Amino acid sequence: MAAGTPSTIWITGCAGFLGKRLAVHLASHGYSLIGLSRRECSISGRSIAIDLAAEQAPETLEALIEESGVPDVVVHAASRQPGAGAHSDFFKSNVQTTINLLKAFKQSQPRLFIYTSTQSVYSPTVSLPVKETSSACGTLPYSATKRWSEQLLEPLGRRSCVRVLRLPSLYGKGQGDSFIDGLAGLALRNEPIELFSRGKLIRDALHVNDVIGAITSCLQARPENSFAVMNLGCGRPIRTSEYAKALVSALESDSEIIPVDRPASQFDLYADIEQARKSIGFEPTPLAQSMKMYADELRA
Repeated sequence: MAAGTPSTIWITGCAGFLGKRLAVHLASHGYSLIGLSRRECSISGRSIAIDLAAEQAPETLEALIEESGVPDVVVHAASRQPGAGAHSDFFKSNVQTTINLLKAFKQSQPRLFIYTSTQSVYSPTVSLPVKETSSACGTLPYSATKRWSEQLLEPLGRRSCVRVLRLPSLYGKGQGDSFIDGLAGLALRNEPIELFSRGKLIRDALHVNDVIGAITSCLQARPENSFAVMNLGCGRPIRTSEYAKALVSALESDSEIIPVDRPASQFDLYADIEQARKSIGFEPTPLAQSMKMYADELRA
């Protein structure tokens, strides 16, 4: 563990797909962890079951700070994922949790606060690739509430280093509802893969390990009291047909890829990642290599 390693890291949403894998990675590199999630999770560190949206959450967090000290770093990965649900449900999971964390830190703040946001905040009308300065006015409950949390964290940047990472769709073993994971299910069964919009839709997707690497790089970067937003993504336009072909090849599947005329519900989207490249040395894993890694996980 290098000099300057954070003394303690809180990971919210530690029982989730990203949080659990992040905890395993950081623990293997000697970081001291406290995981916060609605259910206890098995991590190398301390796991606390807490509903961060509950009215009593700030008091519980303040007691934890009194007992264990202010964490050096907070990785706020707790989130309600896209899908069905009332706007109020998304508000509780994606906004109230952030409000309660900030209430707990009203006296003293972590050195670094990392928030995992989403590319979904961007408007369908923006030109590609989307930049951090592009219009961020998504209106669906998920995108709107993630954007509100970003705005809530801006004032914290005057006292701490705040890094907002706008993530694309993530995939990896254990993630069951992403575009790539859906393709993988068909490919593993050698079933036909139908691609809407004739496979021409541009999507941004990353293996979860790329995001874990970016978060780790944020921990190791020189902290500056400021608020900064960084896109993570593939860094180039990749159509759904290219993802499907790369995955079928990696899995050695017999699935037939069938372009269909039915329009996709999403819009073309991929992000400019130059800010992340410059700030934390982020570089996405090439698609063929990333799919090979994913295929190996699924086989294991």
